[in-house]
Amino acid sequence: MIRNYFKTAWRHLQVKKVFTFLNVLGLAVGIASCWIIYRIVHFEHSYDSALDKKGNIYQVVSVFSGENKSMMGAAASPLYQALNELPGIENIVPVYNEWVTSIEVQRNNQPFIKQSPEGIAAVTPSYFKMLTYKWLAGNKEKALSDIAGVVLTKSKADMYFPNMKPEMILNKTITYFGRDTVNRKVTGIVEDFTEPTQFTSTEFIVLKEKVYPLGEWTNTNGNVHLYLQLKNTTGIKALTDNLNKIDEKYWMEFGKERGEQIKKGRSYVLYPLKNIHFATDISDYYAPARVSKTVLNGLLGIAIFLLMLACINYINMSVAQIPQRGKDIGIRKTLGGTKGQLILQFLCETGFTVIMACLVAVVTTWLGFALLRDIIPQGVRPGSSIQDILLFGSVLLVITVICAGLYPAWLITRVKTVEVFKNFGLKNYKGFSLQKLLIVFQFVIALVFIICTVIVSSQLQFILKSDMGFNKDAVVLAGVPWQYARTPAYKGREVALLDRIKRIPGVEAVIGSEPLSQAYSSSPFQITNDKGELIKVQVFKKGIDTSYLGFYEMKLLAGRNIFPSDTLSEIILNETAVKSFGFATPEAAIGKMINQLGNAKVPVVGVIKDFHTQDFYKPIEPLAMMNNWDGLTSLHIRLKNSMGQWQQTIQKIEREWYKFYPPDTFKFKFYDESIEAIYKKERQTAKLISIAAAIMIFVSCLGLFGLATLMAWQRTKEIGIRKVLGAHVMGIVTLFVKDYVKLIIISIVIAMPIAWWAMNRWLTDFVYRVEIQWWMFALAGLATIVLAVITIGSRAVKVATANPVKSLRTE
Repeated sequence: MIRNYFKTAWRHLQVKKVFTFLNVLGLAVGIASCWIIYRIVHFEHSYDSALDKKGNIYQVVSVFSGENKSMMGAAASPLYQALNELPGIENIVPVYNEWVTSIEVQRNNQPFIKQSPEGIAAVTPSYFKMLTYKWLAGNKEKALSDIAGVVLTKSKADMYFPNMKPEMILNKTITYFGRDTVNRKVTGIVEDFTEPTQFTSTEFIVLKEKVYPLGEWTNTNGNVHLYLQLKNTTGIKALTDNLNKIDEKYWMEFGKERGEQIKKGRSYVLYPLKNIHFATDISDYYAPARVSKTVLNGLLGIAIFLLMLACINYINMSVAQIPQRGKDIGIRKTLGGTKGQLILQFLCETGFTVIMACLVAVVTTWLGFALLRDIIPQGVRPGSSIQDILLFGSVLLVITVICAGLYPAWLITRVKTVEVFKNFGLKNYKGFSLQKLLIVFQFVIALVFIICTVIVSSQLQFILKSDMGFNKDAVVLAGVPWQYARTPAYKGREVALLDRIKRIPGVEAVIGSEPLSQAYSSSPFQITNDKGELIKVQVFKKGIDTSYLGFYEMKLLAGRNIFPSDTLSEIILNETAVKSFGFATPEAAIGKMINQLGNAKVPVVGVIKDFHTQDFYKPIEPLAMMNNWDGLTSLHIRLKNSMGQWQQTIQKIEREWYKFYPPDTFKFKFYDESIEAIYKKERQTAKLISIAAAIMIFVSCLGLFGLATLMAWQRTKEIGIRKVLGAHVMGIVTLFVKDYVKLIIISIVIAMPIAWWAMNRWLTDFVYRVEIQWWMFALAGLATIVLAVITIGSRAVKVATANPVKSLRTE
């Protein structure tokens, strides 16, 4: 019996090839989208999933108070040494990210040098007690007991010593060059983590205990990560309080006033490792790109909607085909077919369709990964384990068959045998009104995404084309690697390099500065206003040279530029800083003495117009610019001539660069590219929404095309009669189109407030934003109507131009 069901189902699918193709294509797109999103969500949730006792591991996170509260995954350098007295801690695990200018190893009696190696961390033996690495060579207990030891991951060992077995690498010497030159012997090789992880270091040296200067307690070091593995998680609040009390004890050694200032500015919290990957509000230079759970839930929502739209298409086309199958159903019922048998027969057809869609979805998935390669996180792969694929496929098959096949199957059982043979079919059933409801639902979802695409794209264009307050055209940024900037042997070389680059014919100008668009430090500044009041403001600082304002064509509102000097300190404020200090005009601030807390007073010599250095999520902050040659590690080079000659000029700059710094250290990018990089997330959002909208409108139009085809078949005789009576082609096309256009207009009315609400919430994150305007909704609605008319009209025209004689012979 079951075999007969499948044979009958296969024959029916072969007879209805057009509708089988449309259903398979729609379901394949929905299934492929679900699989891609499942792989992304599964990847993001698998961070550190292989760690034992992951739920007991917490990271110490610094919380900074003030107007703009922020968090940083870092701690003061000496903190870990003071925590031994706290109860309830199983392992204290400091991870100090180290830097060296280069390393050297011997390969076949020849030196191999790696410049600016990454992934080096100084750790204590507790690191390997908390993290469950697989040891390929060496002794886990003794590997870091020797101060001269170093442990490598398999990938780093292969980089330094290719084609060597782990056992043969033990006791090999690695020479590190930086502030000092030191030799280390390889004492262990561990397997790399196969699952994604927060712990990205690949080379581990011994962290030496030492007595830190008192000032280190006030410094939140971005290179320092501190993890605590707890015996249990019941006393987190008490442990956090004790942690802050220890920190406060050392602050108070600065004096009560200074200690209270530090206390108000920073505190520590314990953040669970299992949630740290989703903590997008915690800044951490060394952590992998973090993702919001809201974003992942949004992706799951998109997957559900895409699959729902494909199922709705299947339902609509299946229901519309029931009148054609009326006699088949009637005969089966006359011969004793039960409701259960009819439902099972239809579910078998649905199952066949879904299985074919799954096979097509394999190809669609690979195409999707290629199309979305700049959105999909690095490390996500299309394939998975056989068990994972079978489980996902089985669950999806059952869900899709039930959602897409159950209602049409149930509707079939309502056919009355007498009515079938009288050619009534299902014409008198009110169940067909569900089709209209489902079509409206389809287009509401598609329209919401189309409107969102228009608004997100408008905001992105607004950001990229807005006046930032300075001239960024033809500017190349090249930074001296910080490993070299901090090394005494290379100190001061950037000044000589600037002079050499100025002489290159294709260079219009060059300056040294701190990086323009990256985050910079802030400090409390104070100034006495005209009323004799002492005003304190948190001000961001930026080191510049004397050519900075002219280079970027910044507008000076009052005063003058800073003078060139190694000893004389002067400050230029921006408009926001002047207003924050309470001055009525820029001129009122000129000549006033300002000082950073604890430092000497310096004069304000100029005020410049506000300009943007950070993203549009943040308001322009108070800014103080001063001459600071120690921080001028970023070279800003403006090119001249046509774009065709820029590459030659950059090659000349590179040749000069390598006269002062080692190979592989020249990294450059155009300023425009750095601005676009800031908004990479927004570009990804825009692309994701636009692709989702395109898929949804495509699937919806597939359904419309199928319904229009069925409508043409059902009304073949009617159309023939209308043509004989003188109906025009346009009149017949209008007959087909008008009902669906009405449904789409209803969809537009429903979708507009939903899209407005969603986009208004998204735009509230931006300080500088576009206004949501009526044309954005009109454009999306008009585009949808045009696509629907083309989809239905293409089928209607074919029917309307057919010979009416053939139409009237159909019976």
